[in-house]
Amino acid sequence: MNNEYKPEKYERLNHLIGRITLPAGFILTFLPLFVLWKQFGITPEWLKLVEGIFSISVLMAPVSLVEVLTFTAMLGSGAMYMSYLTGNITNLKIPSAAMALEVCEVSPAGEEGEILSTIAIAGSVIISEIVIVAGVLLIGPLTSHLQQPVLQPAFTHILPALFGAIGAFYVLKEWKTAIAPLCVAIVLNLVGELPTALTIPLCVVVSVSVARWLYVHGFLHKKEVPVDEYAG
Repeated sequence: MNNEYKPEKYERLNHLIGRITLPAGFILTFLPLFVLWKQFGITPEWLKLVEGIFSISVLMAPVSLVEVLTFTAMLGSGAMYMSYLTGNITNLKIPSAAMALEVCEVSPAGEEGEILSTIAIAGSVIISEIVIVAGVLLIGPLTSHLQQPVLQPAFTHILPALFGAIGAFYVLKEWKTAIAPLCVAIVLNLVGELPTALTIPLCVVVSVSVARWLYVHGFLHKKEVPVDEYAG
């Protein structure tokens, strides 16, 4: 058996598998709804369903576009397919890939970085599925205990704590790049409740623009990019 690594074949198989699994996952998402409809005759009000889909799409379409453009350079094709098939991209997949690249001292812009990101995200998928299965099995016995009033403040702060920890990881790596987007986020929060479809792209554009300006003018430490041993 020939196990020689061939970049063209690897990339071709990535896209082939991804183009099969993503539509399959999309279709299977609606399977429980189809079963409820056929078995119990439960159907939504179609006008409200269309209104709900439209309102969510208007919000999520710009965010999804920004995510694809932002994350593809870091993850590569295989990891992107897995990430969008399994979800939890920002709060699980990106930190897993970033930590793997950091520990192994590998640049994301290369074949080695792409393979490493794919392996890291595959590991995070396996672990998250194990945790989800355990949660489903334990949710019944633990529900009454988790609904205690003394625990409710903890659940209220889960998301801020999670994203705060993720943000701290990147801020500590290069704190100068965090000042501008943090200021923009604070100003937008003071202005009022603006739609996420506006605030996220705006913060991304400000973050990338200021980081590039700092880099070009020598305010950031210019690290040597590791040479990809698989290149060429």
